Amino acid sequence: LAIIDLGAILPGLIKIASAMGVAVPPSLMGGALINLRLLRILRLQRVLVDYDTFSKFELALGLNPSDARPYQLQLARIIISIFTLLSVTAGLIYSAEHIVNPDIPDYFTALYFTLTTLTTVGFGDISPVTTAGRWIVGGS
Repeated sequence: LAIIDLGAILPGLIKIASAMGVAVPPSLMGGALINLRLLRILRLQRVLVDYDTFSKFELALGLNPSDARPYQLQLARIIISIFTLLSVTAGLIYSAEHIVNPDIPDYFTALYFTLTTLTTVGFGDISPVTTAGRWIVGGS
C-alpha cells in the first residue's frame, strides 16, 4: 500500500513543487492526477486482512466483536472493492470528459454515468466522446 499512498499524495507534491518554482508540465497541473487521491479508499482494505483485525475494527466502532461473522468480512471486502471501482472510475471519467462533453458537467453526473454503465448496459443518455473516456469505460 505504500505505492498507493505515494500515488495519492502525488498531486499535492506536484502542487508544492510548482509553488517552489520547479518547472512542471501543464498536463500535470490541470488536475488529471487529482483522481489518484481517490485511491485512499484502498487504505480501508488494511482492516479487512483477516478476521482478528476485522474484529478489532468492529470493537473500535463500538460494536460487539463476538457478533462478527466470517461472511461479514467477505461482504465488507466486496463493498469496499465496488465502492473503490465506482469512485475511481467516476473521477477518471470526469477528468477525461468534463471539458469537451456537455453531458458530464460535474462529478455527480460522472458518478451517475459510471453507475448506469457498470450495473446495466447504460441508458444511452450520456456517452463518452473522447478516446480516453472510451478507454476508461472499456477498462472498467
